[in-house]
Amino acid sequence: MNKHIVRGLAAAGVLTLATAANAALPEGVATSITTAQTDGITAVGLLAAMGAAVFLIKKVLSKLGIL
Repeated sequence: MNKHIVRGLAAAGVLTLATAANAALPEGVATSITTAQTDGITAVGLLAAMGAAVFLIKKVLSKLGIL
């Protein structure tokens, strides 16, 4: 079987187990996990935007002959 298919199925299994485990948690813990997930997604988005900005600035400076 293709390695990518096996990895995808394994990831799906882990996510399924994590969702099932999350259902049995108290309300405060579930809220904290959701908040942490939201914060993590925001952090990744900010890092991606910062990387794109650095790339574009470097590109413009190299076109102008400064860098």
